Amino acid sequence: MKELLITVFKLLFTKGVTVLWENKSFLVLYMKTILGKYRNKDIRFSVSYLFRIRIPSTDSYLLVLNRRIDNQLQPAGGVYKRYGDDKLFEKWNYTPDNLKNGLGTDEISSSDLRFKVKGKYVVAVIKWFEEGKEREISGNREFQEELIDTNILDKDIFKRIKYKHIRRFSKNLIWSEHHSCYEILIYDILEFLPSLEQSEYLKMLSSTKFSIDKGFAIADFDEIEQLRLIRDEKQIARIGQHTKLIINKKF
Repeated sequence: MKELLITVFKLLFTKGVTVLWENKSFLVLYMKTILGKYRNKDIRFSVSYLFRIRIPSTDSYLLVLNRRIDNQLQPAGGVYKRYGDDKLFEKWNYTPDNLKNGLGTDEISSSDLRFKVKGKYVVAVIKWFEEGKEREISGNREFQEELIDTNILDKDIFKRIKYKHIRRFSKNLIWSEHHSCYEILIYDILEFLPSLEQSEYLKMLSSTKFSIDKGFAIADFDEIEQLRLIRDEKQIARIGQHTKLIINKKF
């Protein structure tokens, strides 16, 4: 027991892990997955980043349509990708998402950090993610794909972007009916820092005639809190639950 406690405390004070979970929460997770009932259960990871893009001088935010879920709005962003070879993931006996119990994998989503491992490998996965090695660490790719390549934002005005990391939010060992397994969801919240020219563009964008067919919408704080986009007293689109994270709410 003494050796176990020493090991646990070493893990608790490893740089990075304590950033993701408070000590008490991580200890509970460690006990459940290494020693407890989750040890041999499939645990699904989904590790993403979300952009908070606020229209300057307002309480409204730029959202985009989900590419996989019809009529759902959410922040720009997406799942981190892993790089390098598969040796480490093979060691964990990982399985990628599949169409039966997941979102599936195609050319675009290849190497996304959406996968399953047994519970006994959960702590190792978290430590690997925190180290930031052989994985994507910036949000530029999805910003380009979801906002520039779709012509929502001007490619010249937004050629150079700045943003900062606000916080990390995690949900541990929650049951997913859709995926038929327990999940660990991790979200990095990135705040976009517009230049003066970019600020003026965002203001212009928010004042243009609305059409969800353009692939985006401007939603205010209350709409995000209620998870629905309202126009002319009618709901015209859902807003994904995780969108609440950009207004400092939990889901």
